[in-house]
Amino acid sequence: MPPQARQTVERIVEAVEAGDDRRIRALLTELAEVADTAALLYLRKRLLEGRED
Repeated sequence: MPPQARQTVERIVEAVEAGDDRRIRALLTELAEVADTAALLYLRKRLLEGRED
């Protein structure tokens, strides 16, 4: 996974935790430029961590 993708994923997770919808949209657009399948799966994993639904 490209390092830029990993950094963007972490920034998305922070934005989600903060409830910052505008930042989430901007970061997802940024991620789309550099993401591969591994980055998308990593995003999913990070977003699901700590959830107990």
